[in-house]
Amino acid sequence: MYHLRQYIILLLLAIVSLPTNAQFHLNYKVEANVIAGSGDNTPFYLMNNRGGTISFNPNNGYLRVAIDKSVDTSRRFSYGLDVDILTSYNDDIPAYAQQAYFNAKLYCFDIMVGSKEEGNLLWNDALSSGGWVWSGNSRPIPQVCISLPHWVSIAPKGTVQLRAAIAYGRFVDDKYQRHKHGSEMQYTQGQLYHRKYFLLRFGHPSKKFYGIFGCDMAAQFGGTVYNLGGNQPIVHFPSKLKDFFKVFIPLSGGDDAPIIDQVNVSGNHLGSYIFTFGTRQASWEGRVYYEHPFDDHTGMGFLNGCDGLWGVEFSSKATNPIVKGVVVEYLNTRNQSGPFLWDEDETIPVPVKNGDYYYGHTRYNGWVHRGHTIGNTLIASPGYNTDGYLGFKSSQVEALHLGINGYITPEIDYRLLTSIQRGWGNSYIPFTEVKKEFSLMLEARYNPRQLKGWQFTAGFAIDRGTTFGDNWGLQFGIRKSGRLL
Repeated sequence: MYHLRQYIILLLLAIVSLPTNAQFHLNYKVEANVIAGSGDNTPFYLMNNRGGTISFNPNNGYLRVAIDKSVDTSRRFSYGLDVDILTSYNDDIPAYAQQAYFNAKLYCFDIMVGSKEEGNLLWNDALSSGGWVWSGNSRPIPQVCISLPHWVSIAPKGTVQLRAAIAYGRFVDDKYQRHKHGSEMQYTQGQLYHRKYFLLRFGHPSKKFYGIFGCDMAAQFGGTVYNLGGNQPIVHFPSKLKDFFKVFIPLSGGDDAPIIDQVNVSGNHLGSYIFTFGTRQASWEGRVYYEHPFDDHTGMGFLNGCDGLWGVEFSSKATNPIVKGVVVEYLNTRNQSGPFLWDEDETIPVPVKNGDYYYGHTRYNGWVHRGHTIGNTLIASPGYNTDGYLGFKSSQVEALHLGINGYITPEIDYRLLTSIQRGWGNSYIPFTEVKKEFSLMLEARYNPRQLKGWQFTAGFAIDRGTTFGDNWGLQFGIRKSGRLL
């Protein structure tokens, strides 16, 4: 059951070994979620940006139980842990550990080991379509991560602050790929994961205006690619200690690496430049942002035009306002530095570094984990593919996304998400006809004051178009959380 037994043992050992002094608190969460509807797939907004916990199959549900200890950020040293078990209905796996991690805080540093849910680096988790590198759309990837998770001043008078992280991990979708790949499709086993980012914020936190610049990069490396329809390996990517270093820099592969890594760099790399300008007012905050994607040197040199995620966000500081937050985002990925790519060889001694194929790769399935896009959800997840192809069919898209949330009463809040999008295929296999889709979701949550720790959720969502199909669904959820010790 996907190592579920090991995670339960880990949970029991962790609880037994925990201290019982007055500073220790253990929390619990029990949650049930059911989606009923009709169509080829679960509606887009009922499934995406939910940590990969919702099945692509319509009419599904899960029961989730978690126990955690949070890090005390007010202390110089503190630690936390979480074990989060999920059992599902009408999904590809009946039970698994969604989260299982230990993290420790030492001064301003944080060390995390395990699988931990994380959302967008900067954008609004509830309202955004998702960051380019990581959005919280897919299942967590087990990893070791060292980070500065909160802004740390690095200049006199706090005028410049820093956030940064570096992580290495392993994808845990080997069994998924073996079972889901088509009879004539390739798949990969034992892929490794790497991510690093740094962000600089200019402007003292007490001032009205600030700016943020940063870079977020990630890579897949290592593992073995198996041939089309068989079980014989056709490409093996090395994962020695030197390869971890070559992915970090990044550098070209050595003699033991496939030719694609020797003429380029080790692994499948992607990333984004992040630009933000914001203001803090007495009763509201606002910002504009742009995330510029790159898959190789052409994108890093802005030769892919104005591709990227453009956004505007407003948030109110009022208590329980009708409109708490508004996010409007425009995603355009049609340029991709042009349609042609050629590595230098004896036939053509001049390299042409176009054809970026965002999220894709010629050998790996691309930036996907267990069928879900790891980055922005408007790049359709390979889990929607019906032919067993595990890669991205539509990475050239144009989309407009809107998110609004607020309060109907002090005990009832709502969220509205909607988008329109068009897809042209990818840089190498375009669609014969442009695919279009309209998606909408309205969700309400009830947090009764007299029932502490209880939350009730209801939602409705529809899709209309040729990207995800015509779908509709109703969501009902109930959650109870509180302190266990």
